[in-house]
Amino acid sequence: MRPTESKPWSPPKAVLVAMDFSSPSRRALELALSWLPEAEITVLHVVDTEFAERVDAEGIASRAQVVERLRGQAESELAAIVGNFEGDKVETMIVEGNPFVEIVKLARDLDVDCIVMGMRAADRGLGELLTGSTAERVLRASHCPVICVP
Repeated sequence: MRPTESKPWSPPKAVLVAMDFSSPSRRALELALSWLPEAEITVLHVVDTEFAERVDAEGIASRAQVVERLRGQAESELAAIVGNFEGDKVETMIVEGNPFVEIVKLARDLDVDCIVMGMRAADRGLGELLTGSTAERVLRASHCPVICVP
């Protein structure tokens, strides 16, 4: 193929939907299912271990307790959400780590064609203004297209 030629567009066959259980991330899943009905969709939730470490440092609960509780909540939420989409090609994954890092890493490991995720621009704190939201960081680092849903 010559440099001026481009490949014809084809719909994504494998999609990663990042799920933090916010309204935008739920809309992201609905959008992926409605726009890409033929795609294999993996719904990913990342248990934020940095949050668990901050809770542990404050002496509220141990890191292990926080991670276990967050993982249990995520399993219940994902089961309820995915149960609404019976018959669709949807798999779920829960991993632990930094959400931005894990989303980008798993998108590459799973060799997805597209990432779909929610974006909460109105809820930005000082930290996000300086470093960017998770969605913005994924946009900058991803190897594939990213669709952000408000």
